[in-house]
Amino acid sequence: MKSFLLAALLFAPALLAAEPPSFPEPRDTPEIKNQLRTEAAALEAKVKASPGNIELYMRLGFTYSRLEQADDAQRAFEGAVNLDPGKADAHYMLGLIYEKKGMRDKALAAWKACLESTSDPRMRNTAGRHIHHLSHH
Repeated sequence: MKSFLLAALLFAPALLAAEPPSFPEPRDTPEIKNQLRTEAAALEAKVKASPGNIELYMRLGFTYSRLEQADDAQRAFEGAVNLDPGKADAHYMLGLIYEKKGMRDKALAAWKACLESTSDPRMRNTAGRHIHHLSHH
């Protein structure tokens, strides 16, 4: 038992460094949800006024994601990808959304596009893991 505890203490820092601990994210309060809905409405108006602004689509997609409105987030991130097919973080978010909705083929395509569009090692690692998982199920 002592050797197990010693090993756990010795390797714990390495394990923590390799992968951060995951804690449940706190749910947004009703006040924050209302602010996010107001922000989404304002962003929708801005997107209509500036339909070529990719960053507005991205902000809208993240706002809808936080509101857990997958269909609206999907629409916004697809708008970003239509403007810039190399927008890796939009493909990343679409990969997550498509997977959550059970759209395996679309998720696989989004993850592959993410992998091809980014040089960020963490994003590449995540995309690769999702591609591997989706390819083998």
